Amino acid sequence: DWRQTAPTFLNSEFNRIIKERNPEKEYKRILEEDFQRVLEVLNYEVEQRTQGLVVVADGSQGVFEHLQLPLRLQNRLIVEPHPYIRPLVHAMAVMESFLVVRVSRDESSIYLVDWWQLTREDSFEGTYLRSGDRETGEAPVKEYYAAARQESLVDQHFKDVGQALDRLLEETGVRRVAICGQHEIAVKFCRQLPARTNAKVVAEIPCDASASLNQLLVAAREAIYDARIGEQSRLVTRVHEGLGPQGLGVAGFDQTMQALALGQVQILLVERGHRPPGCMCMQEGLIRVTEEAACPACGGPTIYLDDILGEAVRQAILQGAEVEVVERVDLLHDMGGIAALLRYK
Repeated sequence: DWRQTAPTFLNSEFNRIIKERNPEKEYKRILEEDFQRVLEVLNYEVEQRTQGLVVVADGSQGVFEHLQLPLRLQNRLIVEPHPYIRPLVHAMAVMESFLVVRVSRDESSIYLVDWWQLTREDSFEGTYLRSGDRETGEAPVKEYYAAARQESLVDQHFKDVGQALDRLLEETGVRRVAICGQHEIAVKFCRQLPARTNAKVVAEIPCDASASLNQLLVAAREAIYDARIGEQSRLVTRVHEGLGPQGLGVAGFDQTMQALALGQVQILLVERGHRPPGCMCMQEGLIRVTEEAACPACGGPTIYLDDILGEAVRQAILQGAEVEVVERVDLLHDMGGIAALLRYK
């Protein structure tokens, strides 16, 4: 159980950091108080269903926030001048809300999945007549209108479901939709969607009548994840094609940080798992990919950074830029593990 092993890991890491950095007395006291609060959250406030925990603490600024997550994170303790939010940004992206539409010719449902949990279900039935069963006189049976009207009723059903989907997308801000149904039916349904709604359909799941709702949502989550990886791959390619003096792409740490300093970044791309260390000038904020005792620009003191890309993520968030933690895209690794699409140049 990670709840049992995490305190031991955190204590070991905290003692190592204190020993290596030997902070001043007052700063050390603040760090120790923050660390004890972190342990208290871990020991007394974590719910049983929680699989991951992110805590941001800065006693000098009165900041203490924690977020419990339904997915595992790698155990890490980071002590830096600014909050290290890179793991949280990735977790929020992975758990981004999505919609699933299970569609058929007469009965359909829309499911809203938020933080990997089903939070809303809307069901729709096509037009039909009810009459009593002639043999039992009890069970209602479904009778369609005349065969000549069947297709028009199906079209109306698709239209009703599509309009509901469009309204729900606008209401929730969800960016991705997965469709589940027989392929021919799914294609016909998508053709009737408004263009802005159809653009958010990123995956189609094969129809399995025997699958439970939970199995459907798991399959949808996997399909949405694969679609997200595809989107990231295309975005990295777009940045790569935009490298150069006339393009809107930059790659590598130095050029990307320079673009961030100028407020040019629209979308920041960082490679998951790529965490190069470095240092930051305590006076100018200049970040270097090599650890240096003094800032080469001003001669001031520096502080060690476990992950210099984490500072790039923080700056991008503060500027209102989008951040993509990219997975399984080798091209980004070849570009230095960090790149950006610019608003202007």
